[in-house]
Formats: sequence, structure tokens, C-alpha cells
Amino acid sequence: MADPTENICAEINKDQVEDILKNDYGFINGKIQELDGYDDKNYYITDVKKCIEEIEFPTDGIVIKFINSIDSKNLLLQDAQTKLTQHLEHSGIHCPIPVFNKYGESYRSIILNNKTHAVRVYKYIQGETMNKIKINSEISANFGFYVGHLTSILKKFDHDGFHRNHLWALEKCPEVLKFVEVFDQEKQRQTITTVLNKFQFDVLLKADHLEKSVIHEDLNMNNIIIKDNKIFGIIDVGDVVYSFTIFDFAVALCYLIMHEFKENNAKLSDVQIKSFVEAYEKQYRNLNDFEVSIIHTCICARICQSLVLGKKSSLRDLSNNYVLSTQKNGWRVLEELMNIEEDKFVLLLKN
Repeated sequence: MADPTENICAEINKDQVEDILKNDYGFINGKIQELDGYDDKNYYITDVKKCIEEIEFPTDGIVIKFINSIDSKNLLLQDAQTKLTQHLEHSGIHCPIPVFNKYGESYRSIILNNKTHAVRVYKYIQGETMNKIKINSEISANFGFYVGHLTSILKKFDHDGFHRNHLWALEKCPEVLKFVEVFDQEKQRQTITTVLNKFQFDVLLKADHLEKSVIHEDLNMNNIIIKDNKIFGIIDVGDVVYSFTIFDFAVALCYLIMHEFKENNAKLSDVQIKSFVEAYEKQYRNLNDFEVSIIHTCICARICQSLVLGKKSSLRDLSNNYVLSTQKNGWRVLEELMNIEEDKFVLLLKN
């Protein structure tokens, strides 16, 4: 098994962050706050006292991102992410667009502890993340509409940088089986193996007729920005890939369900699934029979993928509670999903 404790995150302190902000962007004496992250290091910068270069400091602040050492090797990916954020902004989707440094670059590479990390600065998107609010039928419908709208826009964009092998891509989730030993309990290992094998045979081996496009791939509640009780924008294009279009729908619905299960007594019937699906179909198109038939398996597979990779990441950084966020209720959601017959789950989608 590959070493699950290999550290691909940037090892950096706030003094080094300040130096980069000053030397590359001319931003001096700002307040620095570390943000949650899996494999990337992210810092939110506000209240910059002085700008010594001809670069305007955005009103709502910036996020400086130190990209993990694996993705940093892929320069084509870095270019793809820059162009995608520009495409989204041009299309009316609010997202963190890059702030170019004094060299006219959207990112540059630095060496930290003998590892190369790409460094980017983005404009901060002000608002509240969706994970902090109570989701009712109206917000669920707004989410479904937004996912459908985003899908339509992403289908008009492509870049070679997103045609890649990415472990967080849903279609690659069977590959996390090589890390399943991070769980001590045989029952947990067996559950994950069963789900991911089913995904391999029932989805991937029958996926010839599924449409493909660039997809966001991580429409979780922490990446959705809310203003005035409506979705305002999205953040984090770090997991964007060219893959099966339906997977963005499945991943978004997965996290909608996971969000509801933060309540200890939650049930699948409590989740505003129908309003999400109806709004998505109204904005994008109706799901076909095969797509409907695989949603349950895709959601279960995503939970397993997140459980394994979160546990894996925790082994190299015991202080990072964010990477274990799925562990808190993921097993409970997975158990309920596996206990419901798939035809009954389809009724939650379409009835």
C-alpha cells in the first residue's frame, strides 16, 4: 500500500506568508487567518495597511493558496484553473478570480522543504458558507437550480489541464481501495470494498453513454457561498476534472444529504431531495433512466471515497480536524443509504 502519511501539504509559517505577499504582490501588514483545507494550505488576508506595488488590494480581502506538491507539478492544471475562473466570472458565476502578481502571473512556484508548491492569490468571496445554514425546501431548490446552471456553463468550457488522473474524482474512487487498511475494523473495510466494487461494475463499466464535460467535482456545503439566503457563488476549483457530467449532480446531492445528517435524529425522508432534483432538471435537463438508476450508488461511493481519503489525510496531520469532517456522520448516512432499497430511493428523487 502507498504510504498514507506522506505529507504533500506546504510546510509554511505566517512570516513566510507575509514575505510572499510583500515581495510578489506588494501587500504589507495584513491580518492573516488560516482556513480549512485538505491537501492545500489556505490563508485569508484582510486589512492590508500598505500596497507598495501597483496592485489593488480587493475590498473583501484575498486568499493565498499554497497548492499541494502533487498538483503543483501539473503546470497545465494551473493554467486551466486560471482560465476556468475567468470563464465562470465572465458567465455570471461568482468565484474567486486570481490576483496577478507583479510579474503578471496568476501563480508562481516556490520551494518549501525541498518540495515545489504553486502559490496563488484569489479575491475573497464574501458571504456565508452553506454548511452554516438550515436548508429548507426553497434553499434546496436554489441549490439544484444553481448546480444545473453551473453544469450548463461548464459544458461550454474545456481545457487539457482538466483531463487528468485525480484521486478525488468520483470515477477514480475505486482506486482508494488501496488505502482501505487505514480503518482498523473489518466491517468498515468490507463495507467500503462492497460499495466501491458495486460502483465499478454498475456505473463505470456501463458508462459508455453518459455525457462528459468539465465538472466542479466538489460541490460540498463548504464551497457554496450564500448571501441574503440565496446562493451567491462557489469557491475552490482544486478538484475540477473532465468527467461524467452527472457526477456533479450526484456529489452535490450527496453533500446535501450529509448536511441534513448533522442532526442526530435525521432521516433520508427529512432531506429536501425532491426540490433539489426538480430545480436541477428544470434548469438543465431531465435525468434519463440510467442516470436515475446510478445516483444511489454514486452517492454511496462518494461517501466511501471521502471516508477513506479523510482518514488517510488525518494520519499525516493529526491536528487537522477538517479532514475528518465526513467521519462524524458519514458512516451513519452510508448505513441508512445501504438499508434503503434502491427503487425506494428513486422514489425520493422522482416522486
